[in-house]
Amino acid sequence: MSLRSQAFPEVQDLVLRFWAVVDETLDTAGATLFTADGALAIESFRAEGTEELTRYFAARRALSAERQRRTRHLCTNLRRLPGDGMRVAATITVFSGSGASPLPLEAPSSLADFTFDCVETPDGWRFRDVRGALVFVGADTPDLKAAAEAARGVPA
Repeated sequence: MSLRSQAFPEVQDLVLRFWAVVDETLDTAGATLFTADGALAIESFRAEGTEELTRYFAARRALSAERQRRTRHLCTNLRRLPGDGMRVAATITVFSGSGASPLPLEAPSSLADFTFDCVETPDGWRFRDVRGALVFVGADTPDLKAAAEAARGVPA
């Protein structure tokens, strides 16, 4: 399957908008970046479909506000993976902290490898599947079990 020359920059933009949503620097509903049956999985955490993804992003935003937690996810080494369609991989370095800005800069709280399986829809590129695997974790790495419960609608 041949892809348009603009496909990779458009997918790159989708990936970077995803991290801006996660970091709350872009006021877009995170679930809108996914197909209706799209999934997000990080280690034991999984949110699938618009309903679970919407709950996950809302719970993440609420918890960040409650704890005055800020994050910045740096997306590096973005590259297209071989095969049909548009599948890309990236390394994500996470900085985090709590309190008023500016926060003291400390070592990254985690580093993970991500893959993004993307499909072109009439509304533009969307994620069919996003998968993350932690490589390094620090003291401020989030509780993925709590994230999974939030996605399923289990009260905190």
